[in-house]
Amino acid sequence: MNTASRSTSRVTIRQFEPGDREAFLSLYERVFGRGRSPAWFRWKYEDNPYADHVPIVVAEDDGDLVGCRSLFAQEMRGHGAVRTAYQPCDTMVHPEYRRRGLFDRMNERTLERYAEGGPAFLFNFPNEASKRGNLNHGWREIGTVPLYYRVRDPVGALERWTDGSGAESPVRTDGRAATAAAKSAASRIVEGVHRTGDRLLAPDAEVTLERHESTPAEALAAAYKRAIPEAMHTNRTATFYRWRLANPEHTYTTYVARRDGEPVAALVTATVDDRVRIVEAVPRALEAERRALERLLVAALADRESREFVTAFGETLPRPIRFRFFPDTQAPLSTVIRPSSRTLLARDLDASAAVENSSIDDWTFSRLDLDTT
Repeated sequence: MNTASRSTSRVTIRQFEPGDREAFLSLYERVFGRGRSPAWFRWKYEDNPYADHVPIVVAEDDGDLVGCRSLFAQEMRGHGAVRTAYQPCDTMVHPEYRRRGLFDRMNERTLERYAEGGPAFLFNFPNEASKRGNLNHGWREIGTVPLYYRVRDPVGALERWTDGSGAESPVRTDGRAATAAAKSAASRIVEGVHRTGDRLLAPDAEVTLERHESTPAEALAAAYKRAIPEAMHTNRTATFYRWRLANPEHTYTTYVARRDGEPVAALVTATVDDRVRIVEAVPRALEAERRALERLLVAALADRESREFVTAFGETLPRPIRFRFFPDTQAPLSTVIRPSSRTLLARDLDASAAVENSSIDDWTFSRLDLDTT
């Protein structure tokens, strides 16, 4: 693509059309440095049960797709109401078209498109590159949500974090490597502490445990209904779980706790490289089934004992510190890694939504509330 003599005044901003999918995926790989499959696109945008169209605005220059502003449709529940909301995601501008106002033009077109008869509100966790643009277009900053880490090999993790090869977060560069003997000894001690501590902290909760490699959507929805929080969150239904956990980029394992045959709690995990993500815990009012959730957590941790990290986003564990999950926004982790906490922004499209003036305590998140897991 030769753009040296082109002006963005020639760029057309329009709605996504079916023939744009291949160009979208090509631009995605160019911008983000990793590929996505047509199956992923179909899952995320075309098969989404909460939108009857593909909610993407594109920028086109002489037949070339040079930008996209995409939205992830969700059904949100909170404070007695269920509303459709969209989460901006996969925002892309071709490198040779940046700093020319395309993000602003796509954003304006998106807001115009949904000014009437669309979603009740927008919310997202933008990166630093797009945060300012969102704020300039009326989003309000609500608060931050931490990512919790449990580390199997703290010395090895410290080395990776301080030499720039860490896991989910950017790292500081002022740490020192430990000796091989110290690493081995520390790792053995921590692994022993984890195993012993987990058993002591999760006594019998009078439940039976099940492990599923396919999604038990009905059981997940039933566990969710046992204790639904007032705070804003994605509405969990069997339809939601069947679609949400069909993401072809991930494989999920679900742990279900039953009492007298009824599903009372569930935990969902995904393995990504050297770490495990706890992506979901229900019921979302966690304390209602705290003991059952802790039994499930111990079972999930035992299954993935060899993994270097376990992470949990937002309100996924009833007592994270008790199970040695530490937030990246506080010491000790904040002393060695830059926090990857997400800053929540929101924008009302329907005045009755009233999310712009909410606080972070008015929301509750697991990874399933994010546009990707």
